[in-house]
Amino acid sequence: MSENKHLEIKLILPLPVSINKLYINQYTWNPKTKTRVPTGKRIMSEEGKKIKKLIQLEAIKQLQSQEWDYEWTKTNYIYQDCYIYMNRAGRDDNNIFKLLNDSLEKIVYDNDSHVLTRTQRILIDSENPRVELSISQVPFRGIFDTEEQMKQFEGKCKTCKRYKNNCSILKKAKEGRIQKEIDENFNCIKYKKKQE
Repeated sequence: MSENKHLEIKLILPLPVSINKLYINQYTWNPKTKTRVPTGKRIMSEEGKKIKKLIQLEAIKQLQSQEWDYEWTKTNYIYQDCYIYMNRAGRDDNNIFKLLNDSLEKIVYDNDSHVLTRTQRILIDSENPRVELSISQVPFRGIFDTEEQMKQFEGKCKTCKRYKNNCSILKKAKEGRIQKEIDENFNCIKYKKKQE
């Protein structure tokens, strides 16, 4: 992959059930009272399990014909732009993302904590409810706006005395951590040029 190219994939997936229908209360049988008793635990509903499986199968099938870098998602964020075709008016888009993102975890991305979900449009299609996704790599890296900006910062780091000791400032900057040691112009105030 060239450093200026950001991969993007497109998926058309079944509309997930809402969070309200995704989980149900778990019950156990009490032989003494001969009644069902709630355990206090919430479990995924049969409908939720069915839709999750359908989403996963479709995602796996559609990924086979597209170029994607799953490994990249382990340390970087991705945009997930959603075009949602609801089965009826009045549904809340936020209620579908729990099942959608959990279903795509370990298939499209490593962990949904790195997914920046953005709803672009909601339409109603009672005949063919679905979610159309455009998933792409973000241009930023850690605290840096671009990969090039990060590489320039790291290039200067390599001339610093701290670099050979696995500088924690650089490591944290790549992780997206804000630090007082790096100013608004991305200059490290701890920089000390190493002796030649």
